[in-house]
Amino acid sequence: MRKAALPVALLALGALSAACSSPATNTNTSTTANTTANSANVKASNTAPAATPAARTTGSLADPKSSIAYQFELVKAGDVEKLKNCLTPRVRDGVTKEVVDKAQGQAANYTMDDLYASAEMGEADGKKTAKVKMKNGRTLTTLIETDGQWLADTIWFK
Repeated sequence: MRKAALPVALLALGALSAACSSPATNTNTSTTANTTANSANVKASNTAPAATPAARTTGSLADPKSSIAYQFELVKAGDVEKLKNCLTPRVRDGVTKEVVDKAQGQAANYTMDDLYASAEMGEADGKKTAKVKMKNGRTLTTLIETDGQWLADTIWFK
């Protein structure tokens, strides 16, 4: 019985191997079908509308973590005007070149992981809020969703 088991197993393995590699049943040998599909994909990707600058900005502020990441990049770049647009009108005027220059110098000491560990979601005055907690447990800032964008309600980089 033992001598018969090995040849049967090898025969089964050979049959399985042949079935899996048979081009007639498992492989599309039509290059015309593949070429047509590839052309359609290229055409579709080339005709898709490009994102507008406003859409890219909105995407950067679309959720709490992305908003902090975008603001952190603006701090490192020293971009005062774009940074002002990431804060609520209540605190926006406090963003000055001097404040951003000082923060830019300190930004090298932090990573995104240091700044954003979690967000406690809530609501205030009928708007969604996100209390952003740092890795060390301290509150970085509170973000308020305004017209689909998460804006900081404090100058957290000061």
